[in-house]
Parts: sequence; C-alpha cells; structure tokens
Amino acid sequence: MARKRSKGVNVSAAIRDYMKENPRIGPTEVAAAVSKQVGKTVSPTYVSNIKSISNGKPTTKSRRGRKPARVAATGRSHKNGSVDLVTIVALKDLVGRIGATTAKQLIELLV
Repeated sequence: MARKRSKGVNVSAAIRDYMKENPRIGPTEVAAAVSKQVGKTVSPTYVSNIKSISNGKPTTKSRRGRKPARVAATGRSHKNGSVDLVTIVALKDLVGRIGATTAKQLIELLV
C-alpha cells in the first residue's frame, strides 16, 4: 500500500475539487488555476489524466482474442504475383479440355 504524505497538498484532490466546482472549464484553465492555488506547476496533460481517471471508465484493458484461422488455398494469386498450385492444376485441366488455342483466345478476351 502506498505511503501517505506527511506534508504538502494532494494535487490530484485539488484538481478533482476544482473540476467539481467548475465542470465546463478545459484542462489548460484548470491547470493554471490549480497551479496558483497549490503553489506547484501542474500541466494540462496531468489534468487530463486525472479527469479521465475520475470519469469512472474501466481502466483494465480487454484481452486479445484468438488469432484468425489460416485460410485454405483457394486458387487466387498472391500480392507478390505468384500463383497457387491449385490454380495451375485447374488451368492445366482447362487447357486439356478445350485446347491451347481456345484457352489463349479466352485469356485474351478476359484481359
């Protein structure tokens, strides 16, 4: 457990109190006012952190889920230009059924 301070003011408590009294003021103005009140320099970032903690939002991060499953080979080309073996086998079967010249004509028609 944390040790309590023997002297000095709790800056976080001063920020929370000031924000309760003035809820519509931004972090920069709160930091300037609390700095004058406490006698220490308080940054607007620190005020924003205290404000986000006191909003009551959960501080625990959720756990990551499972990694997505591997996708089976579907016969598509990859980003680097390579082609899967499944696609090559299917193309060989097509050329065997319709002939090389017809397959070439089909490819030129599609491209």
